[in-house]
Amino acid sequence: MNAHALPASQQHRTRLLLVDTEGFFVDDVGGTLRAHEGFAVVAVTRSIEDAHECAARHTPDVIVIGWGEGSRAFVHATLAGRSDGQPEPLVVIVLRRGITSVPGLTSLSLLPNVAVLMQDQFDRLLPRHGPSKPAERAH
Repeated sequence: MNAHALPASQQHRTRLLLVDTEGFFVDDVGGTLRAHEGFAVVAVTRSIEDAHECAARHTPDVIVIGWGEGSRAFVHATLAGRSDGQPEPLVVIVLRRGITSVPGLTSLSLLPNVAVLMQDQFDRLLPRHGPSKPAERAH
């Protein structure tokens, strides 16, 4: 999807980039996000390399990323790369169910634009807030 060609109905929505290198949340969390009227998923990627390109091209408001190989470097690079006057995105790191501690995650969680959620928390949080519409299938 081209971020500059969003339909008028999506122009005032929070723009999301979903990065799921481990393949563990795009289907369920992504479906919940797509169903929420306040969000527009501008891109979905399953590799860190593609995530860098998508983040630069689409300049999302929020990046939802699963914790996996390369996630920490991606988060630091993304936050450091927004020096051209654009606001830094909020980065939401989703941890796989059952994971409670990850080495190196504490330093990221202290950054002002980073939130860390376990997948169960994410699943419970979204249905409570804001109107939603029937889930759409990604193309």
